[in-house]
Amino acid sequence: MRGHSPLLRFLPALGLCLYVGSQATAQDDVQDIVIKADLTSGFNMGVNSSGGRTDWLESESSDFKMSYPANQTWGAVFITVGPPTDPPRPFRDFSAYHILSVEMKGGTGSKTIDLGIKTNTQRDDGTESKKTETLTQDWRVYEVALSDFKKTDPSRLYVVAEFVFGGSNPQTVYFRNIKYLKREPRSNK
Repeated sequence: MRGHSPLLRFLPALGLCLYVGSQATAQDDVQDIVIKADLTSGFNMGVNSSGGRTDWLESESSDFKMSYPANQTWGAVFITVGPPTDPPRPFRDFSAYHILSVEMKGGTGSKTIDLGIKTNTQRDDGTESKKTETLTQDWRVYEVALSDFKKTDPSRLYVVAEFVFGGSNPQTVYFRNIKYLKREPRSNK
């Protein structure tokens, strides 16, 4: 979203960060969702917290910065198929893919984050399967097998990636380059 940071600052006040980029991969074995700090075509982004805070996501030159605010119970940044909406929700079939790949690094106060995905029929109550990842201060690629998301049918994904925060302490996490991979997960994961 290089050059679009005013858009990100304006839309969070509305509860959404909406932007549709134009880049998509031509490779059959990879489905790009975010390239650096650009959403690919067909995806949108939302942000919220238990206190209704929507002002803690910003686009930097080559990544996104999530500054989860203090005194919240939970917070989430989520990437959806189409604009974030109430049910009935659209979905996309990702059943041909095996891995969700996200590049992240921790910043101030960050030690872990929950990654999740969600179908178009799952409720917005936090019960979707999530995978906790331990962050480092350096950029690292985190790969999660879709089979690790036990309650989620990848053939009906509405939230293709979500970052879920918990607790009342502020945290900063950076992300970029989100993609789905068709290759099988490595055995050492």
